[in-house]
Amino acid sequence: MKPYVLIISLLFVFTIHPVKAQTTAFLNDDEIRMISSEISGDRAYEHIRILTQWHRVSGSDDYFKSVDYIIKAAKEAGLVDVKFIEQPLGGKTYNLRSAELWMVEPVRVKLADAADHAVILADGSYDADVTAELIWVANASKDTLKNLDVTGKIVLTNGSTWAAANNAVWEKGAAGIVCFQTSEGRNPMDFPDQIGWKGVPQPPEGKKGTFAFIVSPRKGDILKKILETSGMQDYLATGKKTLGGRIVLKAKVDTDISDTPGKTGFVEGWIKGSTYHDQQIIVTAHLQEEKGSANDDGSGCSSILEIARTLNKMVKDGIVQQPLRDIRFWWTDEIYSEYRYFKDNPEEPKKFLANVHQDMVGANQALGSRVQHLIFAPHSRSSYLDAVFESIGNYLILTNNGFLSASRSGGYPRPFTRPIYSTRGSRQGYNARFVPYFNSSDHMCFIEGAIGVPAVATINWDDDYIHSSDDDMWQIDQTQLQRNALLIGSTVFTLAYATADDVPTFAGETFAQGTRRLGNDVQVAMNILRDSSMNASNDGWKDASLLIEQGILREIRAIVSSKVFAGTEKRALTSIEQLVRQMKEKESGFLSDLTSYYKQLHNKSPRITLSPEEKAAHKKVPVNNDTLLAYFENRDKASYSVKLHGLMQDEVLNFVDGKRSYYDIYKAVRAEQLAAGTWYYGTVTLEDVVKMLDAEVEAKAVWLRK
Repeated sequence: MKPYVLIISLLFVFTIHPVKAQTTAFLNDDEIRMISSEISGDRAYEHIRILTQWHRVSGSDDYFKSVDYIIKAAKEAGLVDVKFIEQPLGGKTYNLRSAELWMVEPVRVKLADAADHAVILADGSYDADVTAELIWVANASKDTLKNLDVTGKIVLTNGSTWAAANNAVWEKGAAGIVCFQTSEGRNPMDFPDQIGWKGVPQPPEGKKGTFAFIVSPRKGDILKKILETSGMQDYLATGKKTLGGRIVLKAKVDTDISDTPGKTGFVEGWIKGSTYHDQQIIVTAHLQEEKGSANDDGSGCSSILEIARTLNKMVKDGIVQQPLRDIRFWWTDEIYSEYRYFKDNPEEPKKFLANVHQDMVGANQALGSRVQHLIFAPHSRSSYLDAVFESIGNYLILTNNGFLSASRSGGYPRPFTRPIYSTRGSRQGYNARFVPYFNSSDHMCFIEGAIGVPAVATINWDDDYIHSSDDDMWQIDQTQLQRNALLIGSTVFTLAYATADDVPTFAGETFAQGTRRLGNDVQVAMNILRDSSMNASNDGWKDASLLIEQGILREIRAIVSSKVFAGTEKRALTSIEQLVRQMKEKESGFLSDLTSYYKQLHNKSPRITLSPEEKAAHKKVPVNNDTLLAYFENRDKASYSVKLHGLMQDEVLNFVDGKRSYYDIYKAVRAEQLAAGTWYYGTVTLEDVVKMLDAEVEAKAVWLRK
């Protein structure tokens, strides 16, 4: 039995949970009613209905049809200087014209038609008019194909279209591909009729392009059964029994693939601010996706159109004045557009205050296990923005879910106390959760260390329908659209009108949020000390103490970020300074508590001795290449093999600022990983951090300060 003695200050941190108010510090009741009364999930839904008709592959004709629609709708929403910012595609333009797949033996029946849904043909497929025997090749690996003759045949696979193209078509002479692999690694038994969105690679030098039809797991399995059946069968329910064991298919494909790289780009529209033009709020969603793609990200594109309309309508009606800050709305070619824009316009990010991103915000939450993830910035970009986002988000969560005490005993309306419902949407609760940072969408571009703009985002997860034939109108809920639009719209509204008078609120809420985060840091630190108490080689003190050290530094950065609204106003600056001082004072108290706990476990005082590797890492201070284009291009050339979680690799680079040493960066990223958990961010080691940064130095993405 390990010794346990409760420490008073820690007990206070972990057991006192003040009841959260059904309000937000950043909006009063009149402002909440003003925005929630105007913003409409039903209006946003109508935009999605139009966007879903197009297969919005980057640079394609359908992508530009959706661009034209967004430009028109953005102007109707009252945005000014609406334009398309053209960018090089970097690859060939692909357009699907038609594609049909027929079984001609043992019975004639149509198996697939891209007129039904564009994902039936893998993107990048080339023209074809082929009649050939079908052969089962399992996952299309080289081992599976070793003893198979696939020359001139169409291969049937439940593996990757890329593996089938490389191993069966270009290496062994197959004529084409039929694939029934699920999207996003889903179990085919759970979604037997779903068709995943796939692509095929461009052909290697000297080879012809190929094609791949994508069918559902159910249909693919039926084709496999026919091939494996020697007797009479009618698995396809054609009304005619035929002999199994052999299938002949006819594939006809008509696509246009350009000979040279094409073009893409994004739509931009503005609400011009009255005062500040170097503190721009960038509101993003991405336009490029497969046909349908109602939730990912037709919902985000439509939602920010509705946010723009709402903000402009309130100004037009004289309810509010023109925003103080510029608000820029971007409908992008996901992730690519932002990076390309930053490379082409390296001075522009210096004008950005924050990015607020919407992705997958229309999910009908009664379907599957869908949760609206509200994503904080990573520790490298902790700021006032997290506090604003959390305050408004918690207001929505608390007012749009049922609580026994409020509705049954408190006399409040039920099931929700201040519900947000759309006219045609559901009356479900708002199943939302704040989560530590993850990327996979446009907000990641702003958070880059070389860009340095705080960002928050919304993404629905886990989603059973993303990147498939199922991401369509039937699984969108106007009510959830409206709630998420209110969350993002209110966040944008708060930032757009903030003044120096609001700084005590911004800094104070950031301080309060940081105190809660530090409570988690202390709890994790105690767990580390307890779990390592029997380990002679690692007593856990380095990890426990760096959690506190880095946690305090993180929260100070967040509080200080409120200075952007303060200007030279003395009262505002004083409030920030006082809160920073209070935050610094917490460090010694937390470390004192941890020291007491350590002594109980080990019967001695803790001490830190740096290893030779840690001392060496402490002497290296990396600096980003000051040319943004060179930084990004050289970074991609760096070669290293590390076990770091991908997000933690990003954070290693995000913490490079010309001041922190390798060892400082390691401690910051290690603390972030420990605070969220190994299950969330893997394990961060000094060896991997050093290896990664050394590779970036060699690639000239960063250099070492002398």
